[in-house]
Amino acid sequence: MPTRKETFMTFALSRLEFPSKEDLFENLFLAAIIDSYRRIGKSSILEEEIRDMFIADFEQANPMTRDLIKDKILILNWERWINAPGDKKTRADISLAISGFEFIIECKRLKSADSKYIDEGIKRFVQLKYAESDSYAGMMGFVIGGDIGRIVETLKVKIKDFHYTAGLESLLEKNCVNWKHSFQSKHNRDNDTPIHLFHLFFDFIQPG
Repeated sequence: MPTRKETFMTFALSRLEFPSKEDLFENLFLAAIIDSYRRIGKSSILEEEIRDMFIADFEQANPMTRDLIKDKILILNWERWINAPGDKKTRADISLAISGFEFIIECKRLKSADSKYIDEGIKRFVQLKYAESDSYAGMMGFVIGGDIGRIVETLKVKIKDFHYTAGLESLLEKNCVNWKHSFQSKHNRDNDTPIHLFHLFFDFIQPG
């Protein structure tokens, strides 16, 4: 018998006209991120400033999120404090939430396929510092130098060696809502549950 939360989530998905939780995350949250990127330009290379440009666009200009936020259906948070194992708290870069559904996003600034993308990003999901009670989450890479295509391909190789769920390597070749510089991955967490991550990379390399 489904729990009260499961029943509510099924009802909410039907009202929002999404067939599944994964479809909601991909075709609302991830699609909105890509839509905002196309508007905000490359006016900064600083991680917090880039993140804040996304936040402002979600609230003010993005047709997919603006009215949902205004009507308090979609709750947008940034630097949200989250309970982590060991009575500790951590701060997530972005949280998009509709009652029953939360999507945590960790942002990283990149000039190369830096190991910090894994050690200070994916690792936080694996160690349950973020999204402990969720099965999906996201990573955003703000590429400010180097070759974005090469960075993405190199990270795919590195990620396969980090708590990767065996047999699901094909996810690395599956993009997110048709965004060229993207892929997906699935990792085994410290509590033996999987986390499905969507990875989106955006070009913030300054011209000239």
